Amino acid sequence: MRRALAAVPAAVLTVLLTTAGPAAAQAVAPPVPPAPDEAALAALPVGPTALPGLTSRGPCPAGIAPDGFTALVPDPDAVPGADARGVTVAVVDSGVAAHPRLAGGVVDGGDFVAGRSAIEDCDGHGTAVAGVIAAAPGPDDGVGGVAPGARILAVRADSAWSASAGSAGAGDEATLARAVRAAAQRPGVGVITLAVAACRPAASLVGGADPALGALRAAVHDAAARGVVVVAAAGNTGPACPANDPAQTSERVTTVPSPGWFGDDVLTVGALDDSGRADPSSLAGPWVDLAAPGGVPAALDARSAGLTADLTLPGSAPGPVTGTSFATARVAGAAALLRARFPTMPAGEVVARLVGTAAPVAGAVPGHDPVAGAGALDVRAALAGSRPPAPAPPSAPSGADTLPWVAVGAVVVVLVVAAVTLVRRRSAR
Repeated sequence: MRRALAAVPAAVLTVLLTTAGPAAAQAVAPPVPPAPDEAALAALPVGPTALPGLTSRGPCPAGIAPDGFTALVPDPDAVPGADARGVTVAVVDSGVAAHPRLAGGVVDGGDFVAGRSAIEDCDGHGTAVAGVIAAAPGPDDGVGGVAPGARILAVRADSAWSASAGSAGAGDEATLARAVRAAAQRPGVGVITLAVAACRPAASLVGGADPALGALRAAVHDAAARGVVVVAAAGNTGPACPANDPAQTSERVTTVPSPGWFGDDVLTVGALDDSGRADPSSLAGPWVDLAAPGGVPAALDARSAGLTADLTLPGSAPGPVTGTSFATARVAGAAALLRARFPTMPAGEVVARLVGTAAPVAGAVPGHDPVAGAGALDVRAALAGSRPPAPAPPSAPSGADTLPWVAVGAVVVVLVVAAVTLVRRRSAR
């Protein structure tokens, strides 16, 4: 999986995989997801090992502190008193640093990139994702995770700041399959966060997928079968992930993201922009279930005890922390809160509650929007189990109340007519 620049700011670090060639621009009917290929998954190495030919692409970038905390406001999905202690959320990503504000702790779940430790995060992406999920609120900065207190299981599956076997990045679908399998088999994991999208041309998947996709589907399917809520990103559009036409996705698509494309095994999340509308840089598709804000004004910094307002890709300037990765993290945090409050609730019911309590999105297609899915994440409604009733429309005035206003209106009409007559007479002079 190569981390690639999307057609959005440089630090949108959604993991992307592309196949070059004419098929990349061809729109076809949405292909059927591959069946789980248990044999392909079983053929992959089990333990975390270094990828072949791994090299560094440069020194790990430093985070950039926000200019000031006055611009930061409490997270829109933060619920006062929320507590996800006792729930473990796996973050399968670039690693997660042991930041002091991840108060529930960070556990090493395996480094499938370098074979060292997943509590190392050169990219900073995984740490930022983990912070959106579980960061403890700060006393004066307005930054806090959706599910503070949750334990983070760090599983490293990709890195833009490493290269493997000549590729511009480290990690692919097979690496991701191994990492998901390891996370699902870890006792106590209730949620797996896949803030990644391996994008492929839809036309290349007509007639079937290759073993790597089948293995990834098998790993995700096994996680769901074990009762784990698997939350995946819809992906960000750009050169490595060409956009689908939102008006046509029920009939034709150009790009398919994995594992977000895998149907009922995953809860697929699109992004909303800062105005609360569907973000045009969020990859559209019939597989999108839900949406959440994609922008993060400040995230946990992987190389300090503080915050960063930017992330950096190799060869690029620092860019804001935004994209479907962080929308996915919000939904994963909400799933963790539900698992903490209702520990016996099956994973399917957790997903159904998150989707069923989604809030309407302005300008979205009613019922199912190809970018926003069922609507916007509403953490409070999900915890309550229902949406609050819509405000009642203002009642029409009664007849008794109407009469005085009718009289006043008549007087106003008479005065207006008199004024118009006066103007006309003056104009005639």
